[in-house]
Amino acid sequence: MMDTGRLLVCVDGSRASLQAARVGIDLAKRWNSRLRAVYVVETAELDGSPDEDLTARLRESGRAILARITDMGDEQGVKVVQALLEGIPFDTILVDARAWKADVIIMGRTGRTGPGRALLGSEAERVLEFTDRPVLIVPTLQVATPSSAPT
Repeated sequence: MMDTGRLLVCVDGSRASLQAARVGIDLAKRWNSRLRAVYVVETAELDGSPDEDLTARLRESGRAILARITDMGDEQGVKVVQALLEGIPFDTILVDARAWKADVIIMGRTGRTGPGRALLGSEAERVLEFTDRPVLIVPTLQVATPSSAPT
C-alpha cells in the first residue's frame, strides 16, 4: 500500500492532546499515512539560568507521553514515529513540520467555557498564526451530562 501523507500530531499529555493523538492515529490508519508524534520540552530556567533538573524531568515526562502514544498506535496497527524536541513549543513545531514535510499538523483544543471559550490555547493559536500548512484542531470530547446535553 502506498503512503498517502504525513501527519504530525503535537502532544503534551493533556486530555486535548491525547484526543488529538487518537484522531491522528485513526486518520493515519484510514489514509495509510505516516504519523509523527512531537513533544516539545521547553527548557526550564530558574532565576535566568538553566534548571537542568527540571529540564531532565520534563524530558522524562515527554518520553513517557510519547511511549503512551506509540502504544496507542500499536493497538491500532499504526506505527508512530516519536520526536522529543527542545525549544519554544510553537516555533519548534513549525520548524519540525517543515523539516519533516508534514501535510497536516494535528493539535488538541484546550477546552474553555465562558468569555475565553474562543481561545484554542496559546501554542495552537501561535501555530495557526504562523504556519504554512493545514492545521486540524481537535476538540476534547466530553461525555454529555443532563445539564450539558442539547435540548
